[in-house]
Amino acid sequence: MTEDITTIEMQDRLLERPLIETTYATAKTIPISTRYGYVLVTQQGPPDRTVIVTYHDVGYNGATQFHHFFTSSEMAAITEHFTIYHINAPGQEDRANPLPATSVYPTMEELAETVNDVFNHLGINSAIGFGVGVGANILTRFAVRISFISLNQFYVIDFQLKYSSKIYGLILINCVSRGIGWFEGFTLKWPTKDMPQQTWTDAVLTYLIWYHLGFETQTAHPDLVQALRRHLEENVNAKNVIKLLNSFLKRTPIEMERPNESNKNANPPKILKCTVLNITGFSSPHKDDVVDTNDRCDPTKSSYVEFADCGGAVLEEQPAKTAEAIRLFLQGLGHISHMSIPKFSVANRLTEQVLEAKRRSSISRRESVPFDSVDSGIYGREGGDDRNVPNDYYDSELQLRVDSFDDRNVKL
Repeated sequence: MTEDITTIEMQDRLLERPLIETTYATAKTIPISTRYGYVLVTQQGPPDRTVIVTYHDVGYNGATQFHHFFTSSEMAAITEHFTIYHINAPGQEDRANPLPATSVYPTMEELAETVNDVFNHLGINSAIGFGVGVGANILTRFAVRISFISLNQFYVIDFQLKYSSKIYGLILINCVSRGIGWFEGFTLKWPTKDMPQQTWTDAVLTYLIWYHLGFETQTAHPDLVQALRRHLEENVNAKNVIKLLNSFLKRTPIEMERPNESNKNANPPKILKCTVLNITGFSSPHKDDVVDTNDRCDPTKSSYVEFADCGGAVLEEQPAKTAEAIRLFLQGLGHISHMSIPKFSVANRLTEQVLEAKRRSSISRRESVPFDSVDSGIYGREGGDDRNVPNDYYDSELQLRVDSFDDRNVKL
């Protein structure tokens, strides 16, 4: 019975719009002309606050990917302190008209350039980026601008952090920064050819369901699979989605490297300088790619968070844990510092469970402690008793977690 309720809740998160009538539940639509066509941007919240810019994954748009998450009970207290702009890739809004047959869909590099056009149109000087899948790749490209210049038959990488000052924080879910692999390209060459009609094929639907959920989630939550299939068949324009998918499958790798002695003074530099939070699920089909992306980020400015019992649909499967990770990340950037971790938040409930397990067993399970960056106090007692936790423990715990969030990897 409990599993059925959980499945229904995740299904609702995929398909339903927020029901709470607030300024964040009612989004404002802004059409913007870019050098590669029109894009629709939706705005949540008043325009006079710190800006978060989101970019969705393939098969979704700003509304279906993010609106419910930002207005959920887990995120509501955070959302009210920000202005949120959701960028929709060309032709990806709900029930969009098919793009002209003669139009050439932008590449991943060109989609990154449209993000700069959106920033200029909206007058955004700096923002926090929040991307999922394809959107995470685009926002990373935007933060690390690359152009290739042909000179005397040699290609010189002009690696410019052209837009780095505009993005000072990145929240990336299932970010793939590598280029297309030969196996991925070979297996998807024919299923993803530009379709002559506005209909789905079983091969493409099967791929997208695996891409978003992974095999384990499909097995554990068949109703979630049906909900995603229904969303793709009813809410989006199949031909437009295939165009975006083809651009992603023709992507070039993002040229960035972890800083070291050999490249720290390189010209041009190849280091992503903004603070990064990489999030994935334990059984996500993109887990290895996220690990690779995190390995190429500055370890002093990047964090890796992996959720247990979670596949690829992180926002739907683990919204509370995702909200808590984002809260700590934003506090590390100097925002919402007044917010404390609720005494009965998900992380603290997990901490209590770990402490209970320690009392019953002599085997240490430090790796199970969420945000296990605290090496003293209540986390450091083997078989300790938490009945005498001081009243200000949760406030001090928050400070310890925030201070160490940027230099530790986390598994929840």
